[in-house]
Amino acid sequence: MNKAWYALRRTIVPWKVDESLSELVDFCKSNHVDEVIIKVDTEEFTHGIPPIEWLDAYLPVLHRTKAELTRAGVVFSINPWVTLVHCDRGRDVRKTYPGIDMIVGHDGVECKACSCPISPGWRRVTRELWNRYASTEPAVIWVEDDIRLLNHDPAKYGCFCDLHMREFSKRVGHNVSREELVSAMFALGQPHPYRAAWMEMNRELANDTVAFLAKSVHEVSPQTSLGLMSSAPNAHSIEGRNWNEFTTALADGKQLYARPCMSNYSEGSLRGLYESEFFLKQTVHCLGSGVNVQTEVENCPFTGYSKSRAFTFAQMAVSFVFGSDGVTMNLFDHLGSPIDDIDPGMGVMLREKKQYLNALAERCQGGAVSGVGILHVADGAQHVHNRPGAGFMGIAPDFQGWTETLSSLGLAWTFGDSPVKAITGQAFRCLDDAAIRKMLSGGVLIDLSAAACLEDLGYGDLIGINIKRQFHKNTEPIAAEEWFEPEFGGESRKYMSMTIPGLGGDPLLGDVEPAVGARVISRLVDPDTNAIYPFVTLYENSLGGRVAVYPLEATSSFGVAFLSPYRKQQISSVLNWLTKGTIPMEACGGEYPLAFRSDFADRTVAGTFNLTLDTWDSVELVLDSGGRTVKRIERLDESVAAWVEESAATITVDGKRLKIDIPRALAPLALAALTIWWSVRAQTR
Repeated sequence: MNKAWYALRRTIVPWKVDESLSELVDFCKSNHVDEVIIKVDTEEFTHGIPPIEWLDAYLPVLHRTKAELTRAGVVFSINPWVTLVHCDRGRDVRKTYPGIDMIVGHDGVECKACSCPISPGWRRVTRELWNRYASTEPAVIWVEDDIRLLNHDPAKYGCFCDLHMREFSKRVGHNVSREELVSAMFALGQPHPYRAAWMEMNRELANDTVAFLAKSVHEVSPQTSLGLMSSAPNAHSIEGRNWNEFTTALADGKQLYARPCMSNYSEGSLRGLYESEFFLKQTVHCLGSGVNVQTEVENCPFTGYSKSRAFTFAQMAVSFVFGSDGVTMNLFDHLGSPIDDIDPGMGVMLREKKQYLNALAERCQGGAVSGVGILHVADGAQHVHNRPGAGFMGIAPDFQGWTETLSSLGLAWTFGDSPVKAITGQAFRCLDDAAIRKMLSGGVLIDLSAAACLEDLGYGDLIGINIKRQFHKNTEPIAAEEWFEPEFGGESRKYMSMTIPGLGGDPLLGDVEPAVGARVISRLVDPDTNAIYPFVTLYENSLGGRVAVYPLEATSSFGVAFLSPYRKQQISSVLNWLTKGTIPMEACGGEYPLAFRSDFADRTVAGTFNLTLDTWDSVELVLDSGGRTVKRIERLDESVAAWVEESAATITVDGKRLKIDIPRALAPLALAALTIWWSVRAQTR
């Protein structure tokens, strides 16, 4: 059963067709590649938007490539490397197509190669080009993530061209200049009405743009599906994107494919995989159900110097752990270099790992990703109050400041339903009164920014603290956090560093006054260990909810100094209190786990990666059983690439708390994956 779909993104350069095509077919046959996505007019040799005459000369290459791949049993798709064009890169499309209007940034900077999506000239040219792509009848034509208004260097945020400004002025009923609009949109404090109007306009225009692209394909090849590459959803929020409308318009009644960004184009720290986890989960959450998700595993600039095969495999495994249908692999350069010259071992890895990834995907696809709940509000940028110095990205809905801490400490998290939420930033401004009260009637972990937002909205009486003032850490001689409360794992003189997030760090802290009935479990101390301020505070409010407040800004406080074995114990104990003993999923065994859990009617798939260079001696998983009893446990055995019974595990049950100890070593960057099969009959206490 082929559940782990391999789609290789590759360019056939026009001066080396015979050799490159023969090599490509052989590579696919040898290494279990299911699909090839041919990239057209790519990377270093791109023209920006390709001249129509150039594409006419190249079309026979596409037709021949499809024929030879089809004979080899490999699916043929196309990825035009640009839609609007990512950035100028010295190209000047105006010389080829003088009728195309260019993107204009919020600061008035005009692009030379990046096209405005509502330009009639761009649409005329794009229809001709995409008609030609569709004439090859590919399975999928991919829309690049340049179908956005952000980051079209040299324009940082657009588009404020004359076409857009005339349309906006028409909608608001009077002439508005670019300068007036930009000033209003990014003004401090309460959002100006222009912001919502601008985003509403861009939402409608974006839907119309992708509907135009789909029509340009389907009028020639009705059976071809569209695929969407996307940037970070937080960034798309400041464009006003409505994901359901946008993807429905692009799909045009066909199966939609999506390529979530996994970042990590080049390998750095192993912990970069937390970023892959974040982008994948958030994008899938925005996409909703019914989309075929094939993650972007890209090793730019496409040699072994960019990324190791081990890290590449780990990104693929992360993709399938979180339910992806496949991976799109951009592994080799687009200069015409032979694959074996670039990375001769990559094909071996793909071939040897296919069965293992199939087994992983077969168990994980279609599950509900579980963990501590994280909030994403797609239209959050309409509600955020901009802050001094934040610029245009200051209105992006950054509500996910706890994710790096949770991931680093082995605590699984989700954008889906959860018995406990972890909130930062101004997320509560996006919710109505009923939604806020519902959240505060459950278990909620909040930082200083979320607490300040709740106070501003009038819910301060429900969080257990009053913020007297906010200040930067380095304005006072703060030495450490003393975690003193023994019921939550603390003791006298048990300290954690406040040199956070590292040397030179200066995050915002809060001088808070605990409410009557609030429980303080840690405090800040000075260099002589004298208590200065109460710190972590727990509170049961009048709604019956439990709230834990960390009076620091979580996003700017996160770093290696904020993390420690004590921090893991502390946050685990706090979450245990918030959930009344039912943390969804926690992994232990060493530093930097990447924990995961997906639930099905009859099973739970759970486990962890080891994102360090040290081998763990053993692995411990702690999770909420939901009151069910364990029928059996299976382990994904890498040596046989199959699920086998896990006979060495020790299972401990405490109410709904299930602990599984696995006395097996876990190597660096390796994965421990279990399937927990549940009995039909629920457990009773």
